[in-house]
This record gives sequence, C-alpha cells and structure tokens, in this order.
Amino acid sequence: MKKVIKKTGEVEEFNEDKLCNSLINIGVDKDIALKVCKKIYDKIPNKVRADDIWKLTLKELKKYHISFATRYNLKRAIYNLGPTGFPFERYFAKILAEYGYETIIDEWIEGMCLSYEIDIVAIKNETRYIIECKFHKEEGIKSDLKTILYVYGRYIDIKEKFPYLKPWFVTNTKISYEGIDFANCRNIKITAWKYPSEESLEKLIENKKLYPITILLSGNKFIYSKLIENNFVLVKDLFIYPTNEISKRTGIEINKINSLIEEAKNLI
Repeated sequence: MKKVIKKTGEVEEFNEDKLCNSLINIGVDKDIALKVCKKIYDKIPNKVRADDIWKLTLKELKKYHISFATRYNLKRAIYNLGPTGFPFERYFAKILAEYGYETIIDEWIEGMCLSYEIDIVAIKNETRYIIECKFHKEEGIKSDLKTILYVYGRYIDIKEKFPYLKPWFVTNTKISYEGIDFANCRNIKITAWKYPSEESLEKLIENKKLYPITILLSGNKFIYSKLIENNFVLVKDLFIYPTNEISKRTGIEINKINSLIEEAKNLI
C-alpha cells in the first residue's frame, strides 16, 4: 500500500481515484486521466511526498496538452500570488467584478470604537459587503474559528454605525468545520477552497476562466510580480493591450510576453 506524506506531516494512503477525479474535474479526458494516474502510481515509491506527486503529475500532463498542466497548477498558482496578501485581494476583487460587483480595495470604515481597514468593499444590487481576505502562502494551513471570530468582532463594531453592511470572509485555503458552523450561525458569507460546494473559490474561477496570471507555466516570480504591479492580474488581462504595450508597461521582454500569451490562448 503506497503512502503519501502531506505538507502538514500527516501520512495517508495514496488514493488513485481521488487523483483521477481531480484531473477529470479540470477537463482532462477520462481515458487520459486514467493513463496519467496509472503512470503516477507505477512511478512513485511506497512512501512519497505530496509535492513530488504534484510535480510528476504536472510533467505527465504536459505530454498531452499544456493547458491540462496549466489548469492543474491552479491551487499552486494562487499561493504564488504571495508572499503578501495584497495581490490575492486584488485578484479576488477582479473575480468579483466579473460577477457583476462594484469593488473598492483597502477602504477605511469607522466603527463605534475603532476605524478598520477593509480589504474589499463589494456592492451588487444594493447589497454591500465588507470582505476580509485571509491569504495563506503555504499549503496545509486552514483558516479556523479564531479567524472567523476576528472577522465577526470587527463586523459587530462596524454594524452599529452601518447596519446595512454584511460580512464576507474569503480565503485561498480550506476552512475548519468549527469556522464554517460559526459563520453559518452568524450569517457570515464564506468563500474558501472547496467551500461552499457550488460557489467555492475554484468554482468561481473555473466557471468563467478567471485564472490568475501566476498559473502560466512560462512565467517566473519576477515576471509575475511585474505583471501584477501593473494590474495584469488575470490571464485574460494579457489580451487587453498589444504585446509591445504590455512590454512597455512592465519592462518584460516581448518574446517572454509572446510565450505567456501563447500559453494563455491554449488555456482560455
């Protein structure tokens, strides 16, 4: 029986079906997914790190189509928005804009006791949300009850002055069951990895192909940072301006931008 060592140090049984389903969910043909999973199973030792499985899977997917590998890179791509949480805030604001929200980033709102810097204010159909984004730069870290209590505490102070505002918590990782239970009890909207099932972070992204620029495998940390600094946060942002204009704005060589755009075309 083959075992997987997770980022948290936990050891679990390698689940071939889980890997296959994750590939099918990103659009890999079932026959290809089964072939890739079998090859992974045959290649890995009896005890393997989760990160090594990820790298091996990425390598195998590239043999079939670069877009398969790119989509498989989504979760890691969101971590690569870091190391600070600000790019993630900008990224989620862009996602919301694609779903019809008007957004304001880093707005200060005065509560009864203190003033608070709000990551995102989102407005749609006269409903106004104050959004707290929690970005984790490493895998295996969940947002927990303490984080939700922090969000709720700020909200309680703010709603005394602005009762029409609603709370919303967003994270790029999973959230603990206790955190979910408390949030549901106190009507705090949540967007997290794999939660809620129909409007989870990855579903919001996949439904409209709102991939972060960091998903492109032909980029690197320097290129990502230059693009994000100049508001090229979504992959689709690369299609707004001509190549020479993107190069001029970011300082990135035209041939590198052409590589990114070619990969983006295959993805979108």
